Amino acid sequence: MKKQEADKLISSYIKKLFGFAMSRLSKIDEAEELAADITLQVYESLLKQDSIENPDGYIYRIAHNVYARYIDGRKQITAVDGLEYVPDSRDFTQEIIDSESYGILRREITYLSRQQREIIVLHYFHDKKVKEIAMLLSLNENTVKWHLACSRKELKMGMEKTRTTGTLGTEPIRFCNMGHNGCLGNKGDTSDFLAKVITQNIAYAAYHQPRTINEIAEELGINPIFVEDEVAVLEEYGFMDKLKNGKYRTNIRIYEPNETRHRIYKEIEPKYTKLFAEKFFAPILKTITEIPKWLHIPDNDINLMKWCLVCFMAHKLIEANGCDYSKYYIKRPDGGDYIAYATLDVKPDCNTSEAEPNIYGTCGDMGRANFTDEIWWKSWQLDCYWSGRTGGWRDNLSEDYAKMYFWLNNQLPETTANAESYARLIEKGYLIKNDDGYKCNLILCDSERKWLEYIPEATKEIKELSCQYAAEVEKAELIGQPEHMHELIKCQSKAAAGYLHTRVMKALLDMGVLKLPNKEQAKGLCTIMFTGE
Repeated sequence: MKKQEADKLISSYIKKLFGFAMSRLSKIDEAEELAADITLQVYESLLKQDSIENPDGYIYRIAHNVYARYIDGRKQITAVDGLEYVPDSRDFTQEIIDSESYGILRREITYLSRQQREIIVLHYFHDKKVKEIAMLLSLNENTVKWHLACSRKELKMGMEKTRTTGTLGTEPIRFCNMGHNGCLGNKGDTSDFLAKVITQNIAYAAYHQPRTINEIAEELGINPIFVEDEVAVLEEYGFMDKLKNGKYRTNIRIYEPNETRHRIYKEIEPKYTKLFAEKFFAPILKTITEIPKWLHIPDNDINLMKWCLVCFMAHKLIEANGCDYSKYYIKRPDGGDYIAYATLDVKPDCNTSEAEPNIYGTCGDMGRANFTDEIWWKSWQLDCYWSGRTGGWRDNLSEDYAKMYFWLNNQLPETTANAESYARLIEKGYLIKNDDGYKCNLILCDSERKWLEYIPEATKEIKELSCQYAAEVEKAELIGQPEHMHELIKCQSKAAAGYLHTRVMKALLDMGVLKLPNKEQAKGLCTIMFTGE
């Protein structure tokens, strides 16, 4: 065979021969030596042959013979005459691919860092020299050599290591109630970034203890390459932090069902709800018999105003405890500025059933505003069981309030062009169509300042109750939580009394202080639009 033909053929087999050597020896340094010996013997044999009908079979016989002599400790490689016959149908490449050791090698390459992985693949699988790799990756040649040496060492140790799949690999978790406290960015919130189950499991894997990319991959039983890409996004947007030791830690508050915590809440929530309702909310609401002139309420129904007052009076319970957890907000590249949270979707190990399931869930307080082009309006809304709204923050659109602003100012004529706007406002229940035309179904406030000043302050006794409840909640919430979440949990627990608002609503309904809204009123319940500062 001519030298040019032999050169071309041997070049196409270099990485296969290295794979063959690795499949037999499983050690990088020994495999390199064996692969070099095989390559030399194959090349010399090719130059002596006129033609070869089955290169795979021919080269396999040489490789097998060199390997046998290598094991026997012989240093001289003899001619290939008389070697065992290998049928022409034998696929040399397939045997390498099918070998267990080669599979382990490919697995271990994925556990290298991104740069080391790229260098190894270029060098051993694409036959690139150190100088070529340095140029391709804009690296110093010595840096490439150093990475090759380190990678070989890591691969050698990895080949000898038994990797096991962690709990999340066999029993993956799922999150529910993924959300945010704060202001959204243009890419959405926690539920958008953690929409995939794999991303949820990656986040959970590094919540209770920091982990490297490879440790997360082992815990999930998946290829580190997939973990690497997901972690990169989570880190960029502040859902994970990279620590100085190279490990990652999840920066999402994860709620996990717990029997002890459930027992604590089962005792303290009814107790403090009753105290707040009887000592703070009911006495004040009972004294309110007139609607302030700067408020415009559908049907002049003072009951609708009282529903809103419950929520804003609950804010006073938060203020009473000196809580401001905005310092824990994470500023994200898409403009978001919020605390991310999620709940582990598992079957509780205790009976959490209630007479009225899901009655206390909320979405709020939701604020929208516009202060441009000489247009001033703000809105506040809280979705609760009695409002019947199910869209949450995603369906609380700024453009709806903008349309209401124009309607209030007679700047939304009922034309074909505005037909969709009217249909939307009617669907939301912000506008009600009747025989006389349309009526506003929201509470309108001429002055936000006057509304905030109207909210009564909590007494010293109520403030002390708020602090007592916060202390109880803090003990419950710290159960089973990682240390890096403790300060946030302590701060958020100070606001706990304010989140009893829907339980207080139910207590006030039972006491007759609040009345259920009719079906029409419910659509605009707990919603205020401010049209003046």
